Amino acid sequence: MLALDLDVGLGDGLRAFVADGRPLIGICNGFQVLTRTGLLPGALGHNAAGEFDCRWVVLGIERSACIWTKGIEDPIHCPIAHGEGRYVHPDPASLAEGGQVALRYRSTNPNGSVADIAGVCDPSGVVLGLMPHPENHIVPRQHPRHARGGGGAAHLGLRLFQNGVRYAKGL
Repeated sequence: MLALDLDVGLGDGLRAFVADGRPLIGICNGFQVLTRTGLLPGALGHNAAGEFDCRWVVLGIERSACIWTKGIEDPIHCPIAHGEGRYVHPDPASLAEGGQVALRYRSTNPNGSVADIAGVCDPSGVVLGLMPHPENHIVPRQHPRHARGGGGAAHLGLRLFQNGVRYAKGL
């Protein structure tokens, strides 16, 4: 329902924003909005286990057109918290070939997403949608294993946002 409301109320504005090459990121429900408004391919369904899931995952960076992941080589550690996070698409191989698969689950696929896809971008790379929450791992101490040497600066979700800001500054 929210996606329909946003599409009707903001859809044209969001599409114009993206057409101007401005970066846009949709996380969790925001990812659902981006798929339902047609700004990103595919859709999101209920987790394969049929339950809400909340845990930390490891995301691998894929070769893609995505400006948000550009230059990031180390995996990103961040939490998930969703009941409808299973990404579906009829042809995930074509998305990968087109440079639209930006992130894949590396530690575990918590929701049954096709081809372990955790995040996709549009063909231009300026729009990114993902179910995990990189905004919840901005500083190392947010990682559950921080006191035991886990989740250091190399694995922060902050890097995605830094890339988005760098890109926007160059516009």
